[in-house]
Amino acid sequence: MFERIRGVFAVPELRQRILYTLFMLAVFRIGVHIPVPGVDTEAFSQALSRMWGGFFQFLSMFTGGGLRYFSLFALGVIPYINVSIIMSLLISVFPKLKELQQQGREGRKILTKYTRWGTVGMAAIMSVGYAMLAVNSGFARPTIFFFLNAIIGMTTGTMFLMWIGERITENGIGNGISMIIMAGIIARYPYYLGSIFSDIREGRISPLWLIVFLALFIVVIAAATVLQQGQRKITVQYAKRTAGRRIYGGHSAQLPIRVNQGGVIPIIFALAILQLPSVVLKAIPAAAPYARYLSPPHPLYLGIYVVLIIFFAYFYSAIIFDPDDVAKNLRDAGGFIPGVRPGAPTAAYLQEVSNRILLVGALFLAAIAILPYVVGAVSGVAAGTLFWLGGTSLLIVVGVGIDTIMQIEAHLVMHHYESLIKGAGAAFLGRRR
Repeated sequence: MFERIRGVFAVPELRQRILYTLFMLAVFRIGVHIPVPGVDTEAFSQALSRMWGGFFQFLSMFTGGGLRYFSLFALGVIPYINVSIIMSLLISVFPKLKELQQQGREGRKILTKYTRWGTVGMAAIMSVGYAMLAVNSGFARPTIFFFLNAIIGMTTGTMFLMWIGERITENGIGNGISMIIMAGIIARYPYYLGSIFSDIREGRISPLWLIVFLALFIVVIAAATVLQQGQRKITVQYAKRTAGRRIYGGHSAQLPIRVNQGGVIPIIFALAILQLPSVVLKAIPAAAPYARYLSPPHPLYLGIYVVLIIFFAYFYSAIIFDPDDVAKNLRDAGGFIPGVRPGAPTAAYLQEVSNRILLVGALFLAAIAILPYVVGAVSGVAAGTLFWLGGTSLLIVVGVGIDTIMQIEAHLVMHHYESLIKGAGAAFLGRRR
């Protein structure tokens, strides 16, 4: 393993990209600990933990603890993620936006500009909400200077994180926004492990549970890797066609259909929808006792959580995967699936295959999502401390880690081929001399 790492850092360009990425992530981690002036951050964090419970843990995980400190990066890249998801939904609804997406680079530039301006608006709205929450809870004074500091500071912090993400994508390694999210998640791991060690030291749980947690963590990582990489490959045969004196086609290819087409989006959607009624019920004194039925780890909450994850897995797949378009493109290219007629029968076959593997992926996704709550109920450890065992955080870490490793491998292969070409060129010139 150490030889492999040494080989990675032996490539100058790759070493520079990795160091650049680490530097930018260090800037992100420093900014997380710079609070907005005028807020009692400790009291604010405790109040949110009491009011929102698991949802606060979820937001804190996505912001790398920025929300806990009411920092300049308290919003993290959540506004950008929300606007990106909304844009992906709008593209499938509005034909003009879909035309822009199909126009290539120039169309994507316009969509990116829309996403950036939408992120500014979303960040401003969220920062106003958090500022009002801090004032109404009594942890900040309702002055114009505080609101200006909070709104401008947190909105600018989100835009700065977007800039960092774009710079990492361009000059570093991996997808910048994804790397920021993963860094924020991993930064919370010491806190989770520290809480477990504290429970063991105070005798609340047995030390054997730590071994169980670590073994389960390895198993779940392997399962999440299979979920992220799993796909069903459908053989597509292309008919021979003649153009002038050349013959094209006559070969076969594979059409991959992913097991988990929606990634972590079904979990995010399900969690966001489930938390809303719980927060509303807690805000109404007469209905507050009923909020526990829609809060983890109540069985009713977990049951609805699973149903919503499965629903959104199919819903998001219907948005990003259109069997009719795929069947039409195959027919136009002269391709067909052996044993299936082109056109509508091909679309029906693709839909049937997609539905079958989506069920497996959705159930797998739901099992990983509720695992921290189930293990927490059995072991007696708070579910918020076990978020590193499953759910959105683990899927993001695994997905981003796989993507980053693949990019590093691609750079190594490219460097290897460049070395071979340079060596062959030098040998050819030597022979000519």
